[in-house]
Amino acid sequence: MAQIIGWLGGGGMIAFVLLLAVRCLALLGWMPVRLPEWRMFHREDPLPRPACFSRREYIAAFFAMLAVQWAVLFFAWLTLNQSGGAEAFLAHFWQRFTQAGDSPHYLFIAQNGYLPQGEDAKWIVFYPLYPLCIRLVSLFTGGDFALAGLLVSQLCWGGCGVVALSLAGRWLPRVQAVWAVAFLAVYPFSFFSMGIYTESLFLLLCLCCMRMALTGHWGWAGLLGGLAALCRTQGMVLLLPVLWLWLRARQSGRQGLKSFGLLLIPAGWGGYLLCNRLVFGDWFAFLEFQAAPPWYQTTRWISENLTQHWNLALQYPGLAGFIYWPQILLYFAVLGLLAWGLFAGVRTEWLIWGGAYLGMTYLAGWMISGPRYLFACLPAFFLMARIRVLWLRVALCVISGMALCAYAALYLQGQAIM
Repeated sequence: MAQIIGWLGGGGMIAFVLLLAVRCLALLGWMPVRLPEWRMFHREDPLPRPACFSRREYIAAFFAMLAVQWAVLFFAWLTLNQSGGAEAFLAHFWQRFTQAGDSPHYLFIAQNGYLPQGEDAKWIVFYPLYPLCIRLVSLFTGGDFALAGLLVSQLCWGGCGVVALSLAGRWLPRVQAVWAVAFLAVYPFSFFSMGIYTESLFLLLCLCCMRMALTGHWGWAGLLGGLAALCRTQGMVLLLPVLWLWLRARQSGRQGLKSFGLLLIPAGWGGYLLCNRLVFGDWFAFLEFQAAPPWYQTTRWISENLTQHWNLALQYPGLAGFIYWPQILLYFAVLGLLAWGLFAGVRTEWLIWGGAYLGMTYLAGWMISGPRYLFACLPAFFLMARIRVLWLRVALCVISGMALCAYAALYLQGQAIM
């Protein structure tokens, strides 16, 4: 069964990429042969008239994103039959969201930078932008780095609600744009947005990058995409949908479009490589640390990784429900959404962005944080919002919200959700 799962996952990605490539060539008019008049090759959803949201609605989106997470976490804490009221909840929240998982590593980098030797040299595997933001904000928190980290994450999370609403309003009708933000808010692992993790900052940069690209601000899109690449490897993925939007803009007759700004996206990743060079004298020093304990991460094809996830789920049933089964389920769920979008003629930039992000994420061997990483596969939320059957949208939102409550409770309980 494990081999079948792997074959389906890897083969499905190859088939999706090939069909998407044909569609891109057809829409650009670069196909040397005539294709069948199928929707997936020749037609995509037209851009609607931009939805108009008021300043009050944007402010509401900012606070709603934070309110959903705080309400879910407090409810999850109550299910643990804890005592002590709000003060005890806040103390438990502080402990879990500043001291568990990767949080201490980001705080260490924020305080000490990268070290060239010793046990702490391995933290070079974490990208520098988020720790740098923590260090800057700590100037306003009296040197309290943990508080600064929480502020960065939660302010960025609220900002995600604002920019996601604005971006979705450029792609979708008004009501569906609100649904897209709702799906983002109740993603089953979105509680990581509240702690000292890169998720909120990375999501905000990705959303801002695409918002700038969609309105033709290529320099700003490149800068924001470069900052995303300085935050996480997957930020490099933004180059593909931004380049696609640039090509379509040229095709529409807007001549003289400057493309130099797009080079800032790979330059952001180059900034991380420069950190490696300055600290260790090796542009790719992080690869050695990634492959060593406790990560064991190397690049392998998707089929091999999915097969491994299946086998590890059977080998470690205690971790399967937190790590391995969600990684497998979410991979096929997102791939299925993307395939449906291809045949339904949705916006091509969604498919390029989502497919590239999904593929890059699942090329990592020994992955244990797949559900958290897929939090940033933002096209999935736009795709779900596009579903025209209301009861299905409601059902998906409710199921996702229930899963969010369940995983938040398990995380507060101290389970190995990473």
